[in-house]
Formats: sequence, structure tokens, C-alpha cells
Amino acid sequence: MTTADIKAIHDPDLALARAGGRADVRDGTLIGLLDLLDDPTRGGLLLDVDRYSRETAVCREAAHRAVGVARQAATPQLEALLVALEEALAAGDLAAAARWGQRLPAAVEAVCTVLGGNGSSGQMSD
Repeated sequence: MTTADIKAIHDPDLALARAGGRADVRDGTLIGLLDLLDDPTRGGLLLDVDRYSRETAVCREAAHRAVGVARQAATPQLEALLVALEEALAAGDLAAAARWGQRLPAAVEAVCTVLGGNGSSGQMSD
């Protein structure tokens, strides 16, 4: 995977800049994003696509919150996916929302894979 591919998944340098140069804040934001997406009482409900039709407003709110955290954490692909999910939920297009939601686990896994391969040091290779 190239540096550009990795930075499309997670850009630790951009995340560090967004965190005011504080690595602890950058890392905490990323951990917070992953926790948000894992916690079934918060954003984690987004991983349960069947809930979209039962709790559309709650899921839309969770997606909106996750978009902001994903942006702060500099996870562009995950952010774009969450934006598309939020927009589909806002439009009431539950079929599209389900398609986006079904892609969430792979996007989260990609972030975790990049982190596992590169840590939070921001050092990446081509």
C-alpha cells in the first residue's frame, strides 16, 4: 500500500495538525472515533443496518456525530462513507443508507489495519 493509499484511510500528520500538534489529542480523537463506531448506544448502532428503518432519526444523528469525529481524526474514506450514510438517512433513502452502512465494517477495519501497520507515529512508507 502506498503512502497516498494509507493517507486516504488515515492521515496522522493532518490529524496531528487538527489536534493543535498534540499527539495525545490526535490519538484520543481516533480512539474516540473507533469507540463511537463500536458503542451500540452511540454510533455503533450504525453497524446494525436493520435499525435504520426503526430508528432513522437516531441513526442520522449518530452518523452526523461520527462525520465530525472522522473529519477531526483525518480518516477521509471513513468520513466520506459516513457523509453518504448521513445524507441517505436525511433523505429517507433507507435502501441507499443500508448499502452505505454495509460498507462501514470494512472501512473501520481498514483504519484499524493502517493503525496496526503504522502505529500513531505518522511514519509511513511507500
